[in-house]
Amino acid sequence: MTKKILFFIDLWFFHYGIAKYIQEKSDYELYSIIEVEDKAKEFFNQQQFVNFKNIWQYLDNVSIKNKKPDISYLKKFEEKYGIDLWKIAYSERVFYQYNKFHKYTEQEILTIIEQEARFFDSVLDEINPDFLSLMAPTSHHTRLLYEICKARGIKCLVFTFVRFANRVMISEYSNSLGIEKINPDKLAETNKSFEDLQIFLKEHDATKKIDEVKKVGYESHFWERYKAIIKFFITNRTPGFKNHFPNFGKTKYKYLIIKISNFVRRKTRTYFINNNLTKELDFTKPFAYFPLHFEPEQVLMMGDAQFYSDQFTVISNIARSLPVDFKLFVKEHPGMKIEGWRDEEYYKKIMQIPNVVLIHPSILSEELIKKCSLVITIAGTTSQEAAFYNRPSICFTEQVFSILPSIYQPKSLEELPEAIKISLKRKINPKEIEEYIRIINENTFELNLSSTSADFGYRFGLKGLIMDAKLKKETVGQILIDYKSMFEKLADEHIKKIEDT
Repeated sequence: MTKKILFFIDLWFFHYGIAKYIQEKSDYELYSIIEVEDKAKEFFNQQQFVNFKNIWQYLDNVSIKNKKPDISYLKKFEEKYGIDLWKIAYSERVFYQYNKFHKYTEQEILTIIEQEARFFDSVLDEINPDFLSLMAPTSHHTRLLYEICKARGIKCLVFTFVRFANRVMISEYSNSLGIEKINPDKLAETNKSFEDLQIFLKEHDATKKIDEVKKVGYESHFWERYKAIIKFFITNRTPGFKNHFPNFGKTKYKYLIIKISNFVRRKTRTYFINNNLTKELDFTKPFAYFPLHFEPEQVLMMGDAQFYSDQFTVISNIARSLPVDFKLFVKEHPGMKIEGWRDEEYYKKIMQIPNVVLIHPSILSEELIKKCSLVITIAGTTSQEAAFYNRPSICFTEQVFSILPSIYQPKSLEELPEAIKISLKRKINPKEIEEYIRIINENTFELNLSSTSADFGYRFGLKGLIMDAKLKKETVGQILIDYKSMFEKLADEHIKKIEDT
């Protein structure tokens, strides 16, 4: 029987290219749910590059106009699939505290989720796919679709990055390899030292690739960014754009006020940070290191991480769980500059905790990892880095690197005092790290995606304040040619997973 694949395709375009080249290499039946604004919709309704059996437009099926949620339906849906819908809702940055344009009501949120649940159910009922192919969920609706498919027994092909540069994977899981923790007692001997492993880590430093993305996305396209801003203020949005729930409240006036407010806030808060956050560090006493997450960040809002998303609560609980001779060093994330930094009162609250030192964002994380006795994160890559520097760590959520024996995953904040005591006694063997590298190499593959998304965006004209632009057939065709080797590699890896199932 011919296998059926349902793709979730958005304007980052990876899965459109994957579908194109899977089509050339197999006889699978291909279907797609498309998430694009009105101007791009025309291309997908007329496209001929991929022979989809059917296409559904996600935004056309989600409306809250003159509608109220059917709580009875939602309750039955939760029971049917074992999905906690409020947990799904709180994973959405648009719905909650990070939206500066519109404050969603309980009724609006539940109405949107009901529309999505009914829509996804109807699509899955109609085609009964064998596989769902999508990027790792970064929004509530892709998380909802993923969870429904898992509950239905539909295999998920989740395309995601691992925490090493240029390594990606296609996994059934959205944030893990789905394998057991490495057993330190059953490992082959190794001649590798921690210094050797640190060289490997630096060679595969994902932050360097992020810098490449910034260069392509900002420095190399400086004028294009400002053209996009000007275009936003002199052109009108389509009626459909205004009615799509992610765009509620996005008026030109609000954008202007928010931009001015962010500029002023960044200036005043930078002054506060430079004059109050610690730059001179005392490494003579033992300390644990907690790096603040960037907010809003996908890893902090999805899955169980959202139960730890109040970082101040996590910090205060770590502080009260430490040995009496320990300090907790908390470092601000340098990326928060983009958001205009956090509120000054937030920093003051952290600094008021007696055994906590708030560190200036300019201090290198590597320096703190090297000197600390323990790293503690919610979901951050710092836990992985800690192992390479012979430092134990605690990570509250399951991640790809959670298979490392040196990473302790407590089940609750109440477990912290015991988790810290156990972790401080943990001895790390270099062969654990080498085995981890072997497992990563075996379960992932190399692909340089550093600047690809930025290039797609600028070719389509999707950079700036509004992700809404027409897609020209010629531009799409050229991208499919220019990135053929990348799309073919991704198609091959998908086919391999499908045939191994």
